[in-house]
Amino acid sequence: MIFNALIALVLLFSSSVNDGEDTKQRILELAEATISKHLDTDVVRFEVKARWIPGSVLASEPNDVLSVSLDGSIQKYTRFKVNYSSRAGNQSADIQLLIETQQLIPVALRRIKSGENVQASDFELQWTPVELGRDRFVEQLEELEGKSIRRTILAGQPVRAHEVSSRILVKAGEPVYMHFSDGTISLALQCEARNNGSAGEEIQIYCRETRKKYTTKIIAAGEVKWLRTN
Repeated sequence: MIFNALIALVLLFSSSVNDGEDTKQRILELAEATISKHLDTDVVRFEVKARWIPGSVLASEPNDVLSVSLDGSIQKYTRFKVNYSSRAGNQSADIQLLIETQQLIPVALRRIKSGENVQASDFELQWTPVELGRDRFVEQLEELEGKSIRRTILAGQPVRAHEVSSRILVKAGEPVYMHFSDGTISLALQCEARNNGSAGEEIQIYCRETRKKYTTKIIAAGEVKWLRTN
């Protein structure tokens, strides 16, 4: 009888001890459910880990945790608000969780040089680690079709949105024809481009025939329009 009573006492005592792990797991599960409502899980994978949770929250029983809601936008380190019940009534506390994410985005299949015009077939969709709220990558293969890449990208690397520009029509060091017209005369001079450029962009060129530099506007592949003489 005494032995059985001791066993029952031990079991009762051990069941009453809360090390916070079950409560933490409950919070993470609720946080995952909240995040899933804000992300397209077809193209974004995520894993939630505890970064900072007050001891007073972890001391609660798992079933006492009522809800976990976002406090701001989803980022690598994201703030949440936990609502939980206690002897003093319903309470709330701020916590911070680590959100590790992967996104299904285009990555290069080969080394692509800065200024190179590319096709969608130069890329493929892969799950890639990203930092939400900070990284801004091209998300669709169609966004890369016929575009130019502003920096050299290695095979397996994604493309940031600001690294994509319209198709390069003129490249630095290559010959271009400058069209000039003042209403009375029209002529075309063969010059040399000093900058890369896309349709509608202004670039500097140099003409050996006149030994002058000009500011021009790109109107077609290898063709520019005179704007002013420098």
